[in-house]
Amino acid sequence: MSDNAWRPSLLDPAPRPAANENDSGTWDRPHRRTRRHAPAKGPKLAIVHDFLSQAGGAERVVLELARMFPDAPIYTSFYAPDRTYPEFTATDIRTSRLQGRINPDRFRSAVLRYPGAFRSLELSKFDALVVSTSAFAHHVVHERAFVFWHTPPRFLYDTAAYDLPSWQARLAGPVLSYLRAGDQRAAKRHWSYAANSANTANRLRDVYGCNARVVHPPLWIDHLPPHLAPPPSRPRALVVSRLLPYKRIDLAVRACALAGIPLTVVGEGPEEARLRSQGGSDVQFLGRLDDSELAPLFADHSVVLVPGRQDFGYSTLEANYAGRPVVSVAEGGALETVIDGATGRLVEGTDQHRWAAVLREVHEREWEPEELRRTTEPFQAGAFRLAVRAWVSGL
Repeated sequence: MSDNAWRPSLLDPAPRPAANENDSGTWDRPHRRTRRHAPAKGPKLAIVHDFLSQAGGAERVVLELARMFPDAPIYTSFYAPDRTYPEFTATDIRTSRLQGRINPDRFRSAVLRYPGAFRSLELSKFDALVVSTSAFAHHVVHERAFVFWHTPPRFLYDTAAYDLPSWQARLAGPVLSYLRAGDQRAAKRHWSYAANSANTANRLRDVYGCNARVVHPPLWIDHLPPHLAPPPSRPRALVVSRLLPYKRIDLAVRACALAGIPLTVVGEGPEEARLRSQGGSDVQFLGRLDDSELAPLFADHSVVLVPGRQDFGYSTLEANYAGRPVVSVAEGGALETVIDGATGRLVEGTDQHRWAAVLREVHEREWEPEELRRTTEPFQAGAFRLAVRAWVSGL
């Protein structure tokens, strides 16, 4: 069903007045008025997310949804409290039959088990679901599910990004074909769709043939420096990312070496050993850090690098809020969050010499921290809440 068609409001049970023109320029269907008796209670909602075993932008979205809907429990395949944000301990988390059966260090190896685990969740007592997914949560069964997409499953539709050896790709082929078929069925049966960026919305249209409204994720600012620090006297680059092949952290390592700029890498992942072997004495790997540890890092670094294609571009906004310019690949969500020449630089392609030259350019000019922070205002939590309420309400 199209997002443009009117649906009964979930946040305000009052009936809709006669047809009028909505924000998208299409006409809403009229709703028959009925007699109202006692005030209706609010809808009973649940939040569903793939897995709570990481600390990234998707998990921040789930926490913001939990703040918006404090009575809504969070359903997920499995929960590893020590691997994700501590704020989840204050929420009502309900796990699937996979809890205790998944190794958080190898959770990707259980791909065949997640679809059935989500389908088996009993959610019929809820009036509606808000589903946060980039993998399997959309396999839940419910007649009214609002699905917020961070990306279509990358391992199903962008397998080249994982740079698998040819023999592994051949072995994975039949499994991926089976999973794609189930993924297509699951993705097309839900009530309404939203995407974290226009980039993701375009990919959803290509992969599933569905239309999704754009709702940008909320920029968390509590862990970022409240007072802007002047740029450090010596240039130093920062990368904050999961260490996966498609993140292209190796490009940052090579470009910084060519430019003669020290590099700090924050994050963990299967690429860590390979990246350490490539990096010299000017590359520091700090592993996974708590959000509270990022503020002094932004203050101590002069530029933030985003060499890999992002679905939204979260780290570029964090950098700008902290008063630092970014150098990002000119692809994906960064095209929506980086203003080339004003909040940083966008670089076409992956040529390390071009990246090194842009790094030198960035350090040859002065950037105004207050102006960089000001550009992030449209992406902060208040805008996200308004957009989600409009989406879920059908307003």
